Amino acid sequence: MAHGTRSNNKAAGKKLHILQGLPLANSKHYSENRADKWNAVILGYLLCICKLKLGLEVMRREYMRVMTVKKQYLQLLEKTAVVPKVTVNKVSKGYYEVKVTSERKGDMLMSTLEAFESVGLDVLQARVSSEKLFSMDALAVARDHGDLDASVVTQQIIKALKRHEG
Repeated sequence: MAHGTRSNNKAAGKKLHILQGLPLANSKHYSENRADKWNAVILGYLLCICKLKLGLEVMRREYMRVMTVKKQYLQLLEKTAVVPKVTVNKVSKGYYEVKVTSERKGDMLMSTLEAFESVGLDVLQARVSSEKLFSMDALAVARDHGDLDASVVTQQIIKALKRHEG
């Protein structure tokens, strides 16, 4: 009988050993292991959130710096007026190359063309840009194909541009 009890104890020990290996059988070990995994996951998410917040703060500061520089730049541009610049070169008898650069305000092209007309010049060819500044490169001819004084043409165009600004 002692022998039978011993085999029963041995069999019970095997069952106990097998049951101890199962995660559900040892609920304390299983719950601690599971809690550790959840804590690690939560800490990982918290770390990611902190990194995102820091990144957003860096971007916000950089944005504020760029906006400050932009504001200063725009204030500087407002204070700095572009003086109209006109150059007139005589190409040949009655033909003139005219270059105009000015601050862009309203319809600068119309004012410039009116100035050409007032001194007796017709535009044969022109290239105009008014993106940031108004600029015009033109080839013009005197209506009577006579000679005009380049300085008179220059002064008339400058006067027309200033009249348009004022």
